[in-house]
Amino acid sequence: MGSGVLFSPVTASAAEWSRTASVSAGAVYSDNVNLSDTAKQGELTATLTPSVSLHGKGGRASLDLTGALEINGQGGNTDTVNPRLQANANAELYERLAFIDLSATATQNAIDSLSVSGIDNLSNSTNRTTSYNYRISPYLKSRFKGIADTELRYTYNELNHSENNLSDTSSDEFSLSVASGPEFADWSWRVNASDKSTDNSQGEVSEFRTANLLLGYQINRQWQINGTVGTESNDFTSVQSSQDGSIWDVGVRWTPSARTQLEIGGGERFFGTTKRLSLTHKSKRSVLTASYTTELTDSTTLLSNQVVFLATDEFGNFIPHPVTGDPYLITLDLPSIGLSTFVDERFALSYSVRGRRTTLTLSADMSEQTYQDSTREVSTMGLGASLSRTLSDKVSGDVSLNWDQQEESGTGNRENDFWRLQAGINRQLGQKTNLRFNYSFTDRSSNQAGQDYQENRLSLTLTHTL
Repeated sequence: MGSGVLFSPVTASAAEWSRTASVSAGAVYSDNVNLSDTAKQGELTATLTPSVSLHGKGGRASLDLTGALEINGQGGNTDTVNPRLQANANAELYERLAFIDLSATATQNAIDSLSVSGIDNLSNSTNRTTSYNYRISPYLKSRFKGIADTELRYTYNELNHSENNLSDTSSDEFSLSVASGPEFADWSWRVNASDKSTDNSQGEVSEFRTANLLLGYQINRQWQINGTVGTESNDFTSVQSSQDGSIWDVGVRWTPSARTQLEIGGGERFFGTTKRLSLTHKSKRSVLTASYTTELTDSTTLLSNQVVFLATDEFGNFIPHPVTGDPYLITLDLPSIGLSTFVDERFALSYSVRGRRTTLTLSADMSEQTYQDSTREVSTMGLGASLSRTLSDKVSGDVSLNWDQQEESGTGNRENDFWRLQAGINRQLGQKTNLRFNYSFTDRSSNQAGQDYQENRLSLTLTHTL
């Protein structure tokens, strides 16, 4: 890859590097591999997954790369080779002036989030695709004697899909930011301007232009008031007569201690009222977070920004695989892949508490997606609970229960309910070898014909670090 070429000189210099590699072999049995309510079929599938993790940091460059390649013997409608990649790199091209950021991802996603797709790549479903994304972003930075910091950036982003019936997209974005320097004590300000153009393989083009001024005043150590004023000019497919208008927002931030911060605010954009909330409270053994956002976005932006591997837990600690040392693979609640722009109003809540050997996490989320090119609205709601416990020096176990509900109205009227119970146990067989047994039960119900199913799944996986 290009990032490897760029950073190869750092390897020979004073960079600090860490590398891990592993291979996992497993067997997965499903009693309903077709995810069908009427044509259930049991199947045993063998899997082989080599993975690698590479992290390096030098004086002027850094690289973080985690990748895995799942190979399975299922066949049918399932891809037998499934790449997963998350790579981020940056370099200082000219001292304190010119920089570049690079990133690349590869992962599997549902094409239509409201249709049957399964929880991974081992179901006989055609509702999945592999998405490849890469981003190149050179930028210039400068500082004016503590008065202001500036950044001028260009970003090229490309998103491609393995399925031919999906539209690939690319975007060009220019942005300029001028922010207050340390000479401004209680006051802070930032001027932002951006121009983003996105086109797809079907010849459709969307443009987003914004300019705004952000102001903040620190009343005392605990309280800050802040606000935004600006304007936007957009051009995308919409049933609204205009996608332009003014932007304003007013909010307050409360920081009673280093462990707690609450920020709330609200304003207006061309599509209506916007609201925001951010809450973080940390103690030695617990973490509480909550967020509420209102954003104008599309599936291309969310897919391009998705995190493929989870590197830290709720407490900010690195959570490597017990043997490989790699971050864990995660999945996100992403919208259906398409060309539409929509307003995404989203709330998320999470609480985690840990003891000496046990960690409990509770979560809840809600989302309301209002599509701008039709009367279509998609609402989602989810609740989750997970418990992990260290049973001995070599044995640990975990269990989780999740419920999700989806509703689509307007151009379609679909309703789905999804339950999933999962339980697993890990056994360390040696210093470099780990064995995991996992059971899961999935129950999906829908008001659409042929969209119900139940599945029991058993898996046994042996992982060895090379």
